[in-house]
Amino acid sequence: MGKYYLYNGKQVGFVRKAIDEVVLVEEGWVSEVQNHFGKRTHDKLLEIPAKILKDGGFPEVSRAQAWIILHEILKKGVPEALRDSDVDEEVGKGSLLKDLAKSTARVGATVVDTTAAATGAVVGAATSVVTSTTDAAEDVVEAAADVVEDVVIGDDGADGEGSE
Repeated sequence: MGKYYLYNGKQVGFVRKAIDEVVLVEEGWVSEVQNHFGKRTHDKLLEIPAKILKDGGFPEVSRAQAWIILHEILKKGVPEALRDSDVDEEVGKGSLLKDLAKSTARVGATVVDTTAAATGAVVGAATSVVTSTTDAAEDVVEAAADVVEDVVIGDDGADGEGSE
């Protein structure tokens, strides 16, 4: 049997489901997650605020400080951006793990796209330099050929007599 919660986190009865938008949470889900942390460690969860603060230039925090930070954030209820009344009231409609996998894939794709674009820009620039260098070399060769022709062959032609 599940429990119903308002988006602000307050637990409500079944009747409120008909009146308000609620979030259904199976009791077994809460037990499973509590058992997971009890058997292992809370460190993965506590790592989130600790890393955010460290990246923000704040001093290191203790495990209890990280816990209270999470508590303060979570007790305010479900942020508007996370609400989806079409799926929150039913079991089996959620897609959090799929969404996270897509998000990770999007980040990876962005990195690949950015790298490919940068590589393309470098290759394009290199091609441009090679093309410019080749054009310049061709101009030098043509100019040198003209000079050689003028000096060696002369204006009178190869036989020493004017051209016909």
